[in-house]
Amino acid sequence: MSENLTSQIDAIFNPRSIAITGASDKKARLGNMLLYNFIDIGYEGKLYPINPDEETVRGLKSYPSLKDIEGPVDLLVVSLHPDKVPQVIEEAVEKDVKGAIIFTSGYREQGEEGRKKEQELVNIARKGNLRIIGPNCMGIYCPSTKLSFIPGLSKESGPVAFVSQSGSLAMYMAFAGKVRGVAYSKVISLGNACDLDTNDFLEYLGSDPQTGIIACYLEGVEDGGRFLRLAKQISKKKPIIVWKVGRTTGGAKAAGSHTGSICGSKEIWDAVFKQAGLIRVENVYEMLGCITALINPYLPRGNRVAIVSAPGGPSVSAADVCEQEGLKLAELTETTKNKLSEIIPNLGTSTSNPIDLGFTVASDNTLYSRSTDIVGQDENVDMVLVFDFRMDKELTEALIKSNEKIRKPIAVVTNIEQMREREIGGHFKSLDPEEMPRMLKRLYESGISIHLTEQYAAKTLLSLLKYREFLEKRDWEV
Repeated sequence: MSENLTSQIDAIFNPRSIAITGASDKKARLGNMLLYNFIDIGYEGKLYPINPDEETVRGLKSYPSLKDIEGPVDLLVVSLHPDKVPQVIEEAVEKDVKGAIIFTSGYREQGEEGRKKEQELVNIARKGNLRIIGPNCMGIYCPSTKLSFIPGLSKESGPVAFVSQSGSLAMYMAFAGKVRGVAYSKVISLGNACDLDTNDFLEYLGSDPQTGIIACYLEGVEDGGRFLRLAKQISKKKPIIVWKVGRTTGGAKAAGSHTGSICGSKEIWDAVFKQAGLIRVENVYEMLGCITALINPYLPRGNRVAIVSAPGGPSVSAADVCEQEGLKLAELTETTKNKLSEIIPNLGTSTSNPIDLGFTVASDNTLYSRSTDIVGQDENVDMVLVFDFRMDKELTEALIKSNEKIRKPIAVVTNIEQMREREIGGHFKSLDPEEMPRMLKRLYESGISIHLTEQYAAKTLLSLLKYREFLEKRDWEV
């Protein structure tokens, strides 16, 4: 990787000072939120609001312009009318600012005239050492250096990086991570990516020691060849999850009006996914489930899955979808079936795969974990899918303990909003909102992922298998 690119992006993620345009105590402006984002997450450097009409903003001294700030500025956050942006970018170059995040929209997503405006900004930036994120973006979220693009995000760092050409999805993923126990190293909203683009951040994150998993929302890329080279190289070290949109005529048209992206044909992208070992997801729920499976993955040896479920209907549905996705229902050994028969009452249940626990779990919820423990140790089983509408704290602890022995991927289908804990007397109550993310995080760290539906769970299990197969390929086979 270019040392120059590394140092340039490092400077953006590690600013000693930030200047924010458009903030005001007197008017409702986007700049108010942009300034508050840094205050809310506890940014420890210097903050410089720029507002020629007010002496202070949020108790901080305000400056008429960027050039009026006495000390150095590392990062500039811009939320101005497009006509005013070139001037502040000129000032940033003169002041040797390292990075600029441009929230302003009205550029290439509106056609050729907007594209020319973007190029003007890039030409100005090239006069100095300034690198640009955006325009038409939300910017960056980096908990370790206390940078944020929206108030209320977690201050905890983790191994997941998310690169998005959609600002709203970047915000959704950041908030979802807080609720679901997924902690981020960095989240980047690129917008139109007139300067720093997907490839630049993919290259950077590939060697970033804080990042172990890279997830992307892509509408398109400018340099497909570079993307393929980078993805093939990085995927051997870190899994790359990609939600690629714009594969249909309507989707490509929508992407063009959203960020001005060039989407490329479906056939080309199918080949890229295969050659680069990329993990494909189709929506935000699949992406979150796949991320949770890769935080501490046990990559399966084969495609044989055991299904453990209390509801009978969902177990049949899970069996269907597993086979449709290319998984095979494991043939349990007689030893496993006998062990299951010893703990599962013969009352509307089944000890064959899929294992149906029936209504007996209502009186003995330990059947989930004990059954999972038994089938997981079967030599014919490569992975386990557990279906439980309402996970509880007791089951979570038991599954974690089981997978210390099993060490195979376990995908749990459940509704996390209904996760609960057992009180004395067998009754249940909702989990403390702050405890649920901690509990979920412990599951992920034990190789246990959480999914909204059996379809998402099955696709994730298959993705783990495909990723293992990719890793085992020799270089000339890729």
